[in-house]
Amino acid sequence: MNISRFAMRLMILVICGTPTTMACGCATSTSDAGISLAAAAIPTPNVTQSATLETGGAPSKPNPAVKCPKTAVAIDPGVPCGDLHCLAFANERSAFAQVLARHPLVLGVGESHAQKGSELVRSATRRFADLLLPELCGQSKSIVLEIWLPRNDCGDKRVEQVDRAQSPATATQAKSNKNEYVILGQIAKQMGIEPSALVPTCDEYQSILDAGPDSIERMLALIGKRTGDRVVEELRRFPLQMSGPVVIAYGGALHNDVEPTPDHKDYSFGPSLMSETKGKYIELDLVVREYVKDTRAWQRQPWYRAFKKNHDTLKTILFQSGPNSFALVFPASATP
Repeated sequence: MNISRFAMRLMILVICGTPTTMACGCATSTSDAGISLAAAAIPTPNVTQSATLETGGAPSKPNPAVKCPKTAVAIDPGVPCGDLHCLAFANERSAFAQVLARHPLVLGVGESHAQKGSELVRSATRRFADLLLPELCGQSKSIVLEIWLPRNDCGDKRVEQVDRAQSPATATQAKSNKNEYVILGQIAKQMGIEPSALVPTCDEYQSILDAGPDSIERMLALIGKRTGDRVVEELRRFPLQMSGPVVIAYGGALHNDVEPTPDHKDYSFGPSLMSETKGKYIELDLVVREYVKDTRAWQRQPWYRAFKKNHDTLKTILFQSGPNSFALVFPASATP
């Protein structure tokens, strides 16, 4: 692998993310707060559990103990603020309500993972869990998290070898990333939204190793394919006439694109879910404005130019780059 090619991959992973930060070795670890996969009700798989996770099952019965948080924030319609159908909102929930008004069956949420040095800025994962997910309580039934749960039944060291091969791509990311998806799963569970994760097969681990210098591309493609398949499995557990979003997919912003660029088309589940839902799929990227830099990777984002023209850092900004594609930019964080 030459240096320029490797640098390009790292730029992709900085923005789009890959759950290797929440996968393999991290899936069995606990955070500083003591949150574990057990707390999030996402079991670490053995052979039997893997089959259960992959096949879904009957819809869960409503839990009468679930009490949805009450929203105390008034919803405003937004104010036009520039290109790409830009709307500025007084709060995050108002912008999110604008997206939900499209009534998707599946909501594909993509984020950029926090990088080292940004620990004082609240991540997109935590903002989604704290500010936006409560709006889906009592409505959404399932959330598919791009977490790769580790296996211990492959009979060799391929899991550890894949983990080591992917480590350069996650070395620049904030340590807090490792368990924030677990916390998100726990919060969703408390709201009656069942979390599930991805369980790679032993053969899929081997295919990553066999890809050699293209191992990162292979993993990104597997993540996109397995997430899309998992969402379809969850969606088919419920009647299609239900109001949506019935299923949420949460992960890196590379995988949820409705219209991926030619070089990213193998990584995205967006087109297949558009087909599966007959157009009732929405792509929503969550943007922490402090993460955005003047780099090639960020400049490739469809909303980048409109974002640079907008100087209202205290409002939540919503861009619409296509009929089913949105980007929600959080307001600037308060100074610590």
